[in-house]
Amino acid sequence: MSKYLTFPDVVFKDRRLLLAALADLGYSEVEEGEALPLYGYQGDRRTETAEIVIHRRHVGSLSNDLGFARTDQGYVPVVSEYDQRTLHSGRFLVKLRTAYNERVVEEVKRRLHGTAHRTVEGNIVKVRIRF
Repeated sequence: MSKYLTFPDVVFKDRRLLLAALADLGYSEVEEGEALPLYGYQGDRRTETAEIVIHRRHVGSLSNDLGFARTDQGYVPVVSEYDQRTLHSGRFLVKLRTAYNERVVEEVKRRLHGTAHRTVEGNIVKVRIRF
């Protein structure tokens, strides 16, 4: 049985953009509510809860539920150790943050009626928005 990990340093401030980023990664089936329970891969109810839940049947046959708990800063991921290691070859949170940041750039571009210019410096992608 894999325990759940909470990632307080990974915060998604905007619920709408988080849901869009999850959909970009193929997780469009989500449940929203207050203190929804998370379930393990055997269907066992865990003590952890979240406000946004992707049920394990939408993640993978051996996976646990994925959750996002609401805090004062925003939504933080609640992911099992197993899924942290296996989803997207262990890069789930990296890919989700990338998809979320792309959504943020698009939102800023839309609000400012601007254009985005990307440059790559080593492993860093810099985005400048002109308006």
